[in-house]
Amino acid sequence: MKPMRWPWRRTAAGDDPLPSGDPADAAADTRAAADGRAVAVTGIGCVTAFGLGREVLDDALAAGRVAAAPVTRFDPARFTCRIAAEVPEPSLRFARDHLSHELERMSLFVRLAVHASMTALGADPAATGRPRLPEGRGLIAMGVAMGGLPHIEQGVLKQERAGPRKTTPFLIPSLIPNMAASMTALRLGFEGPQVTLAGACASGTQAIGHALAELRAGRIDWALAGGSEAVTTPITWSGFEAMHALSRGSGDEGPAARPFDGARDGMICGEAAAMLLLHRADACDGRAVLGRILGYATNSGAPDLTRIPDREGLACMRLALKDAGVDPTDLGAVMAQASGMITGDAIEAAAIAELTGSHRPPVTSVKGATGYVFAANGPVSTAAALGALSRGRLPPVAGFRAASEDTACIDVVAGAPRDIDPGRPVLVNSFGFGGINASLVVTR
Repeated sequence: MKPMRWPWRRTAAGDDPLPSGDPADAAADTRAAADGRAVAVTGIGCVTAFGLGREVLDDALAAGRVAAAPVTRFDPARFTCRIAAEVPEPSLRFARDHLSHELERMSLFVRLAVHASMTALGADPAATGRPRLPEGRGLIAMGVAMGGLPHIEQGVLKQERAGPRKTTPFLIPSLIPNMAASMTALRLGFEGPQVTLAGACASGTQAIGHALAELRAGRIDWALAGGSEAVTTPITWSGFEAMHALSRGSGDEGPAARPFDGARDGMICGEAAAMLLLHRADACDGRAVLGRILGYATNSGAPDLTRIPDREGLACMRLALKDAGVDPTDLGAVMAQASGMITGDAIEAAAIAELTGSHRPPVTSVKGATGYVFAANGPVSTAAALGALSRGRLPPVAGFRAASEDTACIDVVAGAPRDIDPGRPVLVNSFGFGGINASLVVTR
């Protein structure tokens, strides 16, 4: 096979990337990208505020349900935003074993990750014994943005009020970002490599992209990849309200987070984990194939520290499609980053419109339903995209009523699920603070 050539050629100084301008080069790149580079999804584990499992998530999204409810993890009376999409913790049941004492004292993001990873393998977390791991060389790739922030806040407050002697010895282990991957490996008896990526809200997507690269390179045979986050704590609310990022709505008149909607005024925080079991397409260990990851790209750059990127985000989407060998006119749908932010949603809408032109594929976002789940944003959206392809129906944007002038340039799915062609791929976007951009292309 002809070696893959990058779509950019650098100047002699090695500074600015310039398009090659050669149509033959572009065609060769597309063929090379599409030839044998897809990775099979053979398992999906989800924990969201709707409950456990991918089917629960798919059903809730299709029905237009909203998981946001009054905050229970702390008293939100002093904040304007008093709702969140919290995971029902009693539903997280684990078998009693030598790790139970530690796992119970870990931050919630760790328990969510362990549960999602085990269910992605087809195992019951409440059953005794270790699940059977796939054959061959494995990898655990986990995306975590803020990790054990609730435990950090609680530990600081307890030390200040009661003194350092009252600090729990589980404080440090419970807040380390890599503990989600580490506890997963320990619970599974996995002795292979594990990596934790901290790329803000693109973390989970970057973890999937890292696993994709390792599988393509032949260094591993399977991977557990995704992300986990649970930061429902006062310091989170203080920080995001200071940035005017949280919705001011109470949710009494319906969803407070309304991605792409003309009445949007901010996001709602959520808790979630989603993990994908990935295999090389030619060696799926006898497991059913639930979908495929066709392409991935990540890049850097944004107008400033916290804004959703415009040109850079558009470039990331284009690179992901090129890696997948997919033309923008072939897209069946877009699973957007959109969270209900006034500026961010408008910028992403404009980038999608420029990417797809007159093709105008249907666009949706799960954030109005699940809340904004940070490092788990991309993995949850990817699970939802694969669910939509399986059912042939794209879920609507929860809370969406009418577009604003700056989001009318795209075809937002509203009110009810939209029939889509399951043979066409879906683009999944994740953008994070600091200009970290990541996109995936998935297909049935």
